[in-house]
Amino acid sequence: MPVAGELLVATLKQNGFTLVEMIATLTMLAILAAVAAPYPGNGVRAYNDTASAIHTLGKLRNSSERLVREIREIHNTGAYEIFTPIISPNSTLSFRKTDTEIVTIDTAASRLTLAYDSINSGAAYTLSDELGSLSFNYWQADGVSVANNTLDVAFIEFELVLNHAGNNYAQRSCVALRNRQ
Repeated sequence: MPVAGELLVATLKQNGFTLVEMIATLTMLAILAAVAAPYPGNGVRAYNDTASAIHTLGKLRNSSERLVREIREIHNTGAYEIFTPIISPNSTLSFRKTDTEIVTIDTAASRLTLAYDSINSGAAYTLSDELGSLSFNYWQADGVSVANNTLDVAFIEFELVLNHAGNNYAQRSCVALRNRQ
């Protein structure tokens, strides 16, 4: 025969959960969501920042390599045919290549441009639209003394700086001129 206490326990058994348990569970889930929510957003932001920096570094590498290829082809007829004054530092360079093409490297309105006289009437083509600065330095054959004129220039060094999202990305290249006579 059941005792009165056992019968009472049997009738108080319940299925499911109480309102207090549900509120406690929802509160814990809300706290967990509030703590974890910024991480995916920060991850996406970091990915976008890295992707745009890599894009800018690609522009920097491409522009720098293009400038090196063009500068290396400066024509020499006893003196290099450089039409801009040999002053250090300088942000513009105009010269004649070995194929007699006149090339102008210029900076205007935060753009790095390259122009060929025989192509499209010398219209400038943009190498980079994120230009921070460009400077040319001219060196003699010893690599230490500054070149005085086109007769004694042996190296042209340039530093190209691109800006993106408040960051500066710089690359310096030194070009040994060919076609020395």
